[in-house]
Amino acid sequence: MPKNKIVVKINGSEYILTGNEKEDYLFSIANYVDKKIKEIANQNAKHSSTSAAVLGALTIADELYKARAENAALKERVNEPMEKYEAAIKKYQKMEGEYKSLTQEYENIKALYQESLEENENIKNNYESSLSDADKKGGELEKLVKENAFLKENNSSLEKQIEGFKMETNNLKDELFENQLEIIRLKKDFKELKDVQNKKSS
Repeated sequence: MPKNKIVVKINGSEYILTGNEKEDYLFSIANYVDKKIKEIANQNAKHSSTSAAVLGALTIADELYKARAENAALKERVNEPMEKYEAAIKKYQKMEGEYKSLTQEYENIKALYQESLEENENIKNNYESSLSDADKKGGELEKLVKENAFLKENNSSLEKQIEGFKMETNNLKDELFENQLEIIRLKKDFKELKDVQNKKSS
């Protein structure tokens, strides 16, 4: 790609300026430098062309360094919510996995509890049937009574586990919801900072 070559006037002197950028851009750079030098010269009539040019260059360099520092600070501000966003995503994925695992365990406990209830009902029926059977042996009745008592105790334990799982899954649901809100907020912050950075660059 051929370089653009233009003639520009800076502080009363003509210079040939070449570059890969568009002519409008090259002219705007030259005009900016000319403006800064003239501002310095107008502030003090004793300045020679050389001293005005040097002071103008120092002013432009100062602006450049400040702009770089501001851009670096802005990049850090942009990166910070992005890092938080990525951490929030990882946390959400981990919590989602825990929630699915807990839900599955909860369903398994519920199924076990249902089986236990059915078994308890069968033993209860057998027990009542045995009571009405005068020929049944006392040992078998005693065994059924013990099984019935054991299953009642087991059911009580399963009920407590189910309640515990309900509370745990509800708490995890709340945490997942809060985490989703945090992700949305971080996305918004990141977009706003990115927009600011793009405006600064343009």
